[in-house]
Amino acid sequence: MNPTAPNIRGLPKLHKIDCPIRPIVNWKGAPAYKLAKHLSKILQLHIPLPNAFNVRSPTHLLDDLYDIPYEQGTRLASLDIENMYPNIPTNELIPILENMSLNHQLDAETTNAITKITCTVLEQNYFTFQNINYSQSTGLAMGASSSAVLSEIYLQHLEHTNTQTTRHYRIFPICR
Repeated sequence: MNPTAPNIRGLPKLHKIDCPIRPIVNWKGAPAYKLAKHLSKILQLHIPLPNAFNVRSPTHLLDDLYDIPYEQGTRLASLDIENMYPNIPTNELIPILENMSLNHQLDAETTNAITKITCTVLEQNYFTFQNINYSQSTGLAMGASSSAVLSEIYLQHLEHTNTQTTRHYRIFPICR
């Protein structure tokens, strides 16, 4: 019951050239920690995601690869996002959530609650390092439990809108 600002530390990425640092933020003591956890549960309950382009496990990936009709010259791509949470445009999340709420036929009260809680959690985007407070000016808060589901909502929105307009590509559910 004694909230503290999330703190940041770094872990070296030993598998990469020049050992870059991976920022790790501990949100456990953050004032909005429980609210972010609650938001994740609400979103998963009311706005279930189809995960059409996600890999659930290595076995699932192999099954999907075996199901692809292979032709000479076929190329597969695996996509990775660098600094994903800080690169999610938070200003686009509320309209996306409102649209998804409408598509899932949620009532106005539930939609309003989801957007208010999301806005509150999005505003809690700061951390401390060596007793100095920093505000992360863009993206989702690193370490917040809600950031995983909010980034997934945004990425699935991107996949849905971009795969609908890209007709000359064959999209298979093997990337990410």
